[in-house]
Amino acid sequence: MSLPHVLLGLLWTSPSTGYDLARSLDEDVAPLWRAEISQIYPALARLRRAGFVLLRVLGPRRGPRRNLYRITAAGRRELKRWLSEPSPAPSSKDEGLTRIAFLEALPAPERRALLTRYERTIAEEIRRLRDTAPPASFLREARRGAIERLEASRRWVRALAGESTVVPSTAVTTPPQKKR
Repeated sequence: MSLPHVLLGLLWTSPSTGYDLARSLDEDVAPLWRAEISQIYPALARLRRAGFVLLRVLGPRRGPRRNLYRITAAGRRELKRWLSEPSPAPSSKDEGLTRIAFLEALPAPERRALLTRYERTIAEEIRRLRDTAPPASFLREARRGAIERLEASRRWVRALAGESTVVPSTAVTTPPQKKR
């Protein structure tokens, strides 16, 4: 998935400013996709060069101007093309799961503490998503899927933290020494 396609998806329903797109990404699309404002404007510039969006400058004669972006017919075709492609298997750079992969480097009590903190972090994200007004249409369904995925992760982390040793049966507690 690419940020330009996410932006085209957001622009599908109505024109928006870069700031409004950033806010929509943060409020409606997260945790499915996150992007900083510093990433959004270059992506919009690339979309504009490709002919997928049009730019209209709004604003007073004095003061900051506002750039309003609108999807073009070519942009709509590109979004439909991207949506029609087969989706790859879900994958993400999940820092929490990556840390779990290397828990053998910590003593058992620290492992349990890390897992407990991670479970609380997941619970807070679930709470945040539920407390935020649900977006419209399929964005709501995507958020529901993200919440269900987070709930499954939370149950798994809680079960792992509750195991008596928090050590897989084949775990090595000290790193192997290199032969010289």
